[in-house]
Amino acid sequence: MASNILIAVTGSISAYKIADVVSELSKRGHRVQCIVTESATQFVTPLVLETLSGRPVKSALFGPGVSGTEHIDLARWADIFVVAPASANILAKLALGLADDLLTTVALATTAPLLIAPAMNTVMWDHKATQQNLGTLVGRGASVIHPAAGTLACGEVGVGKLAPVPAIVEAIEAALVEPKRDLEGVKVLITAGPTTSPIDAVRYITNHSTGRMGAAMAEEALRRGAEVRYVLGVDKGVVRPEAPKGSADRLTLVEVRTAEEMAAAALRLLPGVNGVVATAAVLDYRVANAAAGKLKRAAEATVLDMIPSVDVLGSLRAAATDQWFVGFAAETDNVEANGRGKLESKGLDFLFANPVARVGETSDTGFSVPTNAGTLLRRDGDAVSLPVMSKAELARRLWDLII
Repeated sequence: MASNILIAVTGSISAYKIADVVSELSKRGHRVQCIVTESATQFVTPLVLETLSGRPVKSALFGPGVSGTEHIDLARWADIFVVAPASANILAKLALGLADDLLTTVALATTAPLLIAPAMNTVMWDHKATQQNLGTLVGRGASVIHPAAGTLACGEVGVGKLAPVPAIVEAIEAALVEPKRDLEGVKVLITAGPTTSPIDAVRYITNHSTGRMGAAMAEEALRRGAEVRYVLGVDKGVVRPEAPKGSADRLTLVEVRTAEEMAAAALRLLPGVNGVVATAAVLDYRVANAAAGKLKRAAEATVLDMIPSVDVLGSLRAAATDQWFVGFAAETDNVEANGRGKLESKGLDFLFANPVARVGETSDTGFSVPTNAGTLLRRDGDAVSLPVMSKAELARRLWDLII
């Protein structure tokens, strides 16, 4: 169904990518109106956006040809208000409720859902002020399309790249659809993120998981009415689930670091849930005897004594009564075959097997990227292949199949 989509573009090198977003939404029959800040015009011209949307770009709060109520007209017209790219500056202004230009004035005047796609330097993204501002907006009901990791315009590497165009388009269309409520009354335990194993007082072993897939599964479950018990392995760059508006009281978050801590926390929660979704990337091995202090640099090689860590999913399955189980398997080779082996050996109902990059390679599936693809294997039924899409969209597709 065609919708009125109001897109506000702010000052970021990635602003030029919004032209593709506008083009794709227009092709799908939506009515798109763009607002640009003065800084945004340094990166993308209004003429480009006007040509692709078929509507004059708005930027002025006052001036010739601007009615005194234009900000109200735009606010009421919008079915959804999208800020993309959203700079650190605009996040701060929106969080404070400032209204010193057209964008921020419309933001205060509209009752349409707010969807934010941040883009900035990774240090700015990680800054406590930015994260607090984002948390404030989420607390008011805003949804976030998380930035991707990679090489930034400044040459640094980290999280801060604008999410891919397809992911933004999918998120906008998904936000316009009334969520299903087919998980009302269902209690779900989700494990997510990496686990770590200390080497000494300052060093540890981990993997590339950010918990983004688990967060997407949790957020979609909350939208559908579920209660979510979320056990997250924390490390730098880990993504925490953001409860959709009105669902915060249905999300319980427990943070852990090691596989042993994750197993203990999840086992405590297991008796009170109907099912388990195990997205966590649990280390298969841990350091046998971590040093209490800091190991000093030495000229000779050092050998770490590695022993198997606890099998979190296996422990949960062994302790289960009548819960259903969904597993995840990230594989570099023989993805479906290895996934099928895990499905059968652990006695799962479903398993999503997805490819991840080998050493030295990059991939649009797996860890540290906003997209994913793979095959949902079912204990009783045919496998279902799912193409590359945003992790939020993949979560919706997986829940549809699981339910």
